Amino acid sequence: MTTTWFDESEVIAPLDTFGTLPGWLAAAMDPPLVTASLRRHVPELRDGRLQLVSCAPERLRAKGDEWLARYRLGVVAADGETREVVAVGNLWPPAAGDLPSVPASDCTGRFGQDGWRCLLPDLRLELRHEARDPALPALQQIVDPDGAAQLLQEVLQEAGYDDAVIESCRPRVVRYKPGSRCTVVVDVRYADPGSRTPPNPLVIKTHQGDKGQTAWAAMTALWDSPVAREGVVTLAEPLAYRPEERILVQGPIAEERTLKELARESITGSITGSITGSTGTLDLLRDELAKTGRALAALHGSGATYGATATLGGELAEVEEVIGRLSGSVPELEKAAEPLLRRLHDLDDAIPAESPVPAHHDFRPAQVLLHQGSVGFIDFDGASMAEPALDLGRFRAKLRDIGISALAASGQPLAGQALADNLRLMDELCEHFLDAYRAEAPVSRERVLLWETTDLVTAMLHAWTKVRLARLQPRLAVLLYQLRSV
Repeated sequence: MTTTWFDESEVIAPLDTFGTLPGWLAAAMDPPLVTASLRRHVPELRDGRLQLVSCAPERLRAKGDEWLARYRLGVVAADGETREVVAVGNLWPPAAGDLPSVPASDCTGRFGQDGWRCLLPDLRLELRHEARDPALPALQQIVDPDGAAQLLQEVLQEAGYDDAVIESCRPRVVRYKPGSRCTVVVDVRYADPGSRTPPNPLVIKTHQGDKGQTAWAAMTALWDSPVAREGVVTLAEPLAYRPEERILVQGPIAEERTLKELARESITGSITGSITGSTGTLDLLRDELAKTGRALAALHGSGATYGATATLGGELAEVEEVIGRLSGSVPELEKAAEPLLRRLHDLDDAIPAESPVPAHHDFRPAQVLLHQGSVGFIDFDGASMAEPALDLGRFRAKLRDIGISALAASGQPLAGQALADNLRLMDELCEHFLDAYRAEAPVSRERVLLWETTDLVTAMLHAWTKVRLARLQPRLAVLLYQLRSV
């Protein structure tokens, strides 16, 4: 007889409370509602001096005791000039009580200029103009061609490419998370490459806090280890880290696509029956998952040492902190989550953790680059020492998330045979990845499942803290399946 780790009535049933976001929270991420409120309360939009032609909610996130919002607004002036305005601010939940007051009217200052502030009382939303990203002071330099060229010329000389001379740069922002991080790929034209061929393109990253320093420590330790030269996994050459500006510079990794892109294409094809032939088939995905499992085993066995040590206890403490923040706005969530968290702690105590290895820590299919049969790993800004089950469990959880997201995007219901087939496929792919790893290195299957389950809880909570309306039900469905079957 097989028994599951999680009791249905005590642990699983209460999680239905997480199934629906409250209306006040969902409304702030609804473009038509935000557009209508702005047109009512912003004088320039109300009287026609400006036309609001687009409203893109970019972020609504729980941080500390606050809900922080960010919107990208497109406006057209009377003379036909189009411009973009970034508005940031706070969403005030009903539990916060009275709204802040704005003198004289709902808005002060001129819309789209420094000093502008506006209250949208129907949405309990307070907004202000953002001219630049204060959390990333180096951002303007690394996206400017001349600023990037000056920086990279210095970096190359310090990294041993002494006689390389940059003629021009073309920076491209490939990933930007306001207030957190930005990645810029810079295509370089060399007037003189010098005696040692310099890398091209170059990658510049800037982070809030010390994540750049964390990445630099991990990348340099791995670059100096045998794993960087053995060919099982490709790593980017670390070139420089400048702590004052929080700028990390590295070389490129060749990329045709990410493993996430291949997984999404292949799984979508399995749902719709639209993919034929060899390219993008599930067999190709299985091959790349096996390579990734072997490459991860090589990374874990590299002998490198860096960073702090991450534990499941620490991860669960972060989950509890997130639930505590959410409960300040939606009190019933804490009681609903408490039995699950207690059980996860009990299992962590009962199943011994394994010895730490050099871990990626944020290992997901999006961090795996595919190129002509090789796999490369990127984004070490969360790197730590940890038991191998962390990377394996987190990767499997994200693979399940990609799978359920593909089903949700297909328009088929998250129920019945379509859901069952999708979940079984994800089981098979996750096991295929784990088997490839275990052929190279030992790992506790129970610890992998424990980390995987914890990460599925975190993903479901992120649908709340980041107000991802379309992802809540799919992520809750996967979590409930995991709890019933693990």
